[in-house]
Amino acid sequence: MERLFASHPGWRRVYVDLPGFGASPRSELIRGSDDVLDVVLALLDEVAGGAPALLVGQSWGAYLAHAAATLRPDAVAGLAMLCPLTVAEHDRRDVPPHPDVALAAGVGDGADPADVQEFRDIAVVPDEAHWQFFRESVLPGLRAADPAAVARIEEHYALTSRPDLEPYPGPTLIVTGRQDAIVGYRDAERLADTLPQATFAVLDNAGHHAHVERETLVAALLSDWLRRVSA
Repeated sequence: MERLFASHPGWRRVYVDLPGFGASPRSELIRGSDDVLDVVLALLDEVAGGAPALLVGQSWGAYLAHAAATLRPDAVAGLAMLCPLTVAEHDRRDVPPHPDVALAAGVGDGADPADVQEFRDIAVVPDEAHWQFFRESVLPGLRAADPAAVARIEEHYALTSRPDLEPYPGPTLIVTGRQDAIVGYRDAERLADTLPQATFAVLDNAGHHAHVERETLVAALLSDWLRRVSA
């Protein structure tokens, strides 16, 4: 994201460290996705300062961002979802099989075999750049997470349904990976059909980290989204 905004100056960025993950305080009050969404909404009110904000989320973060935009459309100028979780229940997701790909030469050499296996389970483009991203930006978050909080959230992973709400009407971008075996792309396409200003992209040779595996193309799509929001 910072490489993207280097060519789009003037935007203030706030990166969210959700409860139970990283350095945010742990709390027994966080019992599911609804409780985390309440925190996201409170943070949106706090940091937006009365002006509409943009929301960008990946995976479960995109699930929360979409819900926040639906609940507070006047506070959200634009919504971008990268490889979004749209169906909370694992057994109900429409996902492709994970491709059997070989690690690039040297990738994972000397690393913990369990970390390498976790990378293999998610990577579609298992090259050095993706491995470095996984090692520097994914593994620290997994290791810092509070297992008890994660378990509580997973027990109540689905957000409370609010079918009476109108779809988010603002400029929206949904980017998916065709080989994403975690959340897939077909469920996100069904969501895109309900959003009146949605650009929807399915990127081949990309999985759950499509924004890393196809960074140049995703950056172009995000740049277009920023222009749409600005207009």
